[in-house]
Amino acid sequence: MNEKPLQVLVVEDNAGDARLLREMFSKETPGSFQLTHLSRMSEAVIHLANGGVDVVLLDMGLPDEHGLDTVRRSIAAAPGVPVIVLTGLDDEALAAEAMKEGAQDYLIKGQIENRALPRALRHAIERHRMQTEADLVRTHQMQFKDEFLSHVSHELRSPLSAIYQFVTILLDRLAGDLNPEQHEYMEIILRNVKQLQSMINDLLEVTRVQAGKLTIELQCASVSDAIGYAVNTLEGAAAAKGITLSSEMERRLPSACADPTRIRQILIILVDNAIKFTPANGAVKVEARLAEEDSNFLVLEVSDSGCGINPDMTERIFERLFQATDPALAGRKGLGLGLYICKELVTRQGGQIWATSTLGQGAVFSVKLPVFCLNRLISPALGKERRTQGPVALVVTEMGSMTGWLSDEVRAEHSHGVRDLLQRCLHSDRDVLLPKMGSAGAAELFFIVAVTGGEAISRRIREQLDDYESMDQAGLTFSTSYRSLEGIKRNASESMEDFLEQAAAKIQGLINEEISSRMVENA
Repeated sequence: MNEKPLQVLVVEDNAGDARLLREMFSKETPGSFQLTHLSRMSEAVIHLANGGVDVVLLDMGLPDEHGLDTVRRSIAAAPGVPVIVLTGLDDEALAAEAMKEGAQDYLIKGQIENRALPRALRHAIERHRMQTEADLVRTHQMQFKDEFLSHVSHELRSPLSAIYQFVTILLDRLAGDLNPEQHEYMEIILRNVKQLQSMINDLLEVTRVQAGKLTIELQCASVSDAIGYAVNTLEGAAAAKGITLSSEMERRLPSACADPTRIRQILIILVDNAIKFTPANGAVKVEARLAEEDSNFLVLEVSDSGCGINPDMTERIFERLFQATDPALAGRKGLGLGLYICKELVTRQGGQIWATSTLGQGAVFSVKLPVFCLNRLISPALGKERRTQGPVALVVTEMGSMTGWLSDEVRAEHSHGVRDLLQRCLHSDRDVLLPKMGSAGAAELFFIVAVTGGEAISRRIREQLDDYESMDQAGLTFSTSYRSLEGIKRNASESMEDFLEQAAAKIQGLINEEISSRMVENA
């Protein structure tokens, strides 16, 4: 039985080169290859979308596409079809870049042997098949690990909590005195229980990441408070190893536009890791400063004097379940989830995280987060000429409780749902729903800077909240009002930057008044 011929798509605008390629297949067994020649990328994309192609020979200099974009378009049109790049001698570096984009191989025109081309195609197809199968196996393995770890972590919480409670009862001598040896053994048990609890918390956090339930509440967050919290929390662990734990911050450091709880979580993970990797009498330092290259960002750095990280691993260490095989890192205890969680938390707050290190000279983990800037937040609303002539309005929605106090659990559970509802109530992309602007004690406040009319948006919000399914069940109360901001109008001689700064000051003043008045009412 004859094998089906391999369908080869040649995308080449030079007729002479295309003819040479066709001649190279002429000595192959008849019917083993079938060539289709096209000269434009647009034609190739249509042909690939129709299916039936086994491999692509792709020139990167076409009339309607050039460079790496040709590879990207080919792979996007048919992800399952391997691509071999055809390049001139001067473009060999570019061809190597194309392989990073997903090309299987590259061939230099004028240096292709007759018998080498068909063999290269077969090898490319086989490599692509094996790579696809390996990726599928890895995906299935990761899914199985996720399901298994999620199940195990939930099942372990209850018995581990019981162990923790009874060990603390014994250590507090509520069940009688312990001799020194028994006390030492209980301390060892407690340390290991805490380590297991930390692992389980990491597993549950990763489960929330994979399920899309990782909550981030952006607001005006103090970086100095977060650093102080992390240092105070871990100074005991550092002292137990004889490690100096310190912090240093620039004066008048601005707030970050981030979730304060998540900043603390990030720093706890990074500082805890640094302590683990640092030997006795070493040092761990936490620093914060404005980014030198862009003052719209803050940089937080956790540095240590530990064993360092192999430069080849500085990116891989943020992968899920990655564990270093370096003997120098053998003392690490964990599941390889902490840095993965850090990266997810940082990325979802609009930031970046990276590591730099030299083996034997310690490591530095850097986190970049956006600065909280009300000027920039209101720019979509006020940064362009407005078609409407009415005043800008500050719309305030208050979420409270029928019991008089909104618990942290209820607040966390419903604030994101309410925020989504308010976002849908905006009349245009010029209206801006601000991040959380501060605490109002027993209530949760949401602020909208509206340029399309405060009354109309307020009415729409009330109608939507009346239908909010969870309101009665959770015992929630809502109220919505608005205040007009008179005098927010840009003068002809005023720069946009100065105008936004003055407008932001007025809006911040009204927000502070609203928060203060509610604090008094709920006191």
